[in-house]
Amino acid sequence: MVLYELWDFFEKWIFTIRSTPGFFNQYRDRHSSVDLAEATAIRQQNLLNYFLSFSKIPPVLLLGEAPGPWGCRFSGIPFTGERQLLAHELPFSGQQSSRGLPRIKVRKTTPYISNSARVFWSTMLPYYPRFIVWNCVPIHPHRIGNILSVRTPTSKEVVQYSHILLKMLSILKPDKVVAVGRKAQYSLAYLGVTCSYVRHPSQGGTPKFKRGIKRAFSVL
Repeated sequence: MVLYELWDFFEKWIFTIRSTPGFFNQYRDRHSSVDLAEATAIRQQNLLNYFLSFSKIPPVLLLGEAPGPWGCRFSGIPFTGERQLLAHELPFSGQQSSRGLPRIKVRKTTPYISNSARVFWSTMLPYYPRFIVWNCVPIHPHRIGNILSVRTPTSKEVVQYSHILLKMLSILKPDKVVAVGRKAQYSLAYLGVTCSYVRHPSQGGTPKFKRGIKRAFSVL
């Protein structure tokens, strides 16, 4: 596996992060109300499937903000929904880690997928496998008491995980880094890393995201 060093780093430094009242580590922990018993193993395997899909280290790193509740929180892969993995829509596949019948009220139906995941892969598939995608905050930030909520991490929280991003950059040595959203841009600026910025596809950002990606890849 060409990304073995990165996988080894993730096993030691990301899969072991403890969840807190405001953060959930989808690779280490599970909530019995929404997760299958084997959910953590499934999410780790999904991520491994993604890594195994590369035959060489990709030259571009796309950096997002943090796992959302309908994407990476259950799939284990940034900007990716369970539904996409099960439908074999992507160059890699995986399994569903969510319970088919959650024990709490959930506004979406399983297998989960976010609109950002749909937009991301409909835009990015033509550029695969020239890029790898990750988040500056590797685990799911949520509002306390609401495990499937969306919460933007603070700048302090972004900095808290900057050592992980720095190590990832040292392993990948990308030719180009693209920040998807302002928090990702902030995390790279904090480390002194030059990057291109594109709008996050959420909340009406789809057209600007598509145009930004086209510009970013046109110069490669």
